[in-house]
Amino acid sequence: MVKEKFIIDSDTNCLILAWPSIYRKKIFWRDLIKIYYKLISIIISNGYHIILIHHENVNIENEIEFIGKKFSDINSNYKSNISFHEYDFDDIWIRDYGPKLTKSGIARLIFNGYGEKYFHKNDSLFFNYLMQKYPRNNNDMFNNIVIEGGNIINSSKDCILNINPIIMHNQLSSNSIKNKTKELFEQYMDGDYHLIDIQELTGDDTDGHIDNLVRFKNDTTLLYMSTNEKDHPDYELLKNLEKQLGKLIKNSNNINDMIPIDHNYQDVVRNRNGSILPFSYLNFIMIGDLIIFPVNLNTDIQKKKYLEELFPDKNIYFIESSALLNEFGSLHCCSNNFVI
Repeated sequence: MVKEKFIIDSDTNCLILAWPSIYRKKIFWRDLIKIYYKLISIIISNGYHIILIHHENVNIENEIEFIGKKFSDINSNYKSNISFHEYDFDDIWIRDYGPKLTKSGIARLIFNGYGEKYFHKNDSLFFNYLMQKYPRNNNDMFNNIVIEGGNIINSSKDCILNINPIIMHNQLSSNSIKNKTKELFEQYMDGDYHLIDIQELTGDDTDGHIDNLVRFKNDTTLLYMSTNEKDHPDYELLKNLEKQLGKLIKNSNNINDMIPIDHNYQDVVRNRNGSILPFSYLNFIMIGDLIIFPVNLNTDIQKKKYLEELFPDKNIYFIESSALLNEFGSLHCCSNNFVI
């Protein structure tokens, strides 16, 4: 059997988004539209494609007029860069229930609403719908274990997962998960895999998805969420993360460096009730030659410059994403990389 490799995000040319009309009655609805409009604008103005999933009888053009915008303001020929599809999804976090691209096609991910926390019947069937619209070779290598897309990061040579969400969402012991993961990657995947064991950020309802914590800069270098401020609510957790990643690098055949992305107390985002929301600069989107970072209202010019300098060969954009955090996700969570 020929083993698989996951495609890296910079080799993709399309993003799948689920239009957030399910939050139309929320106080942050206008800000959500602004986020999605800006994200779509960045993608299609750079020549990439959007697959935009929406509910029945939702007129997206009318809804973006609520913020005084039109798709035609971006590009008069925008319909050549946006494919609209109707599907009754349950929530917008399509990274977790959408496909995972491989060199030979697509891997199907099992989705159970983060361990049955949320209703998920339609989201769990979205893969079937997508395959009808965009037929590809697909495999069921994840059919024996629940691992959401937001809990897998990969380079061209390595994959890293956080074991805590896998334990929680499968309701199995740590040893059982380690055995299942070992079997999966050794049987199906070409390359190395690594497990870390980190609890969730304050306010995170995924039990600790890795895309908030660690991302690949390239095949040899990791970016990771860090803080040196003891009054940051996740200070101890992030120091533990740093320690575990140091051990991971020592045991890795390919990864040899790690770069901290500092989060100070000013980066702590709260909702209107004062509850802490799971903000992280690591929840960025990478597609082709673009990187789109989430920022908050307190992100300063120096922080943006630092993030830009990490990727001198990329076109960098920033989107203030606090409205997404009200539903406990961010840019990477609400999108899914695809190839058309």
